[in-house]
Amino acid sequence: MKDLVYLSRSFVEFGPFAKKEILDFQKRGLLTAADYLRDEGSDNWLHYQEWLTVVPMPAPKLVKRPAATKPVAKAAPAAKKSKKAA
Repeated sequence: MKDLVYLSRSFVEFGPFAKKEILDFQKRGLLTAADYLRDEGSDNWLHYQEWLTVVPMPAPKLVKRPAATKPVAKAAPAAKKSKKAA
């Protein structure tokens, strides 16, 4: 499976992880400046920041919103209060 990645931290190899997991680690700030990554089947380790520049980013999921079924009625203006003379 080509979507698996191994992480090396302090010369210890962890994984495999899905590419989405690595991207999540990066978003959450879990990767350190000393981390290296390699794709499964490859012997080339890349610094995680370099790996992020070459990995294809997943397309964002589009959220479909249902169309409005009827227009929203506007609120009637508030009645003006009259000031009574003292």
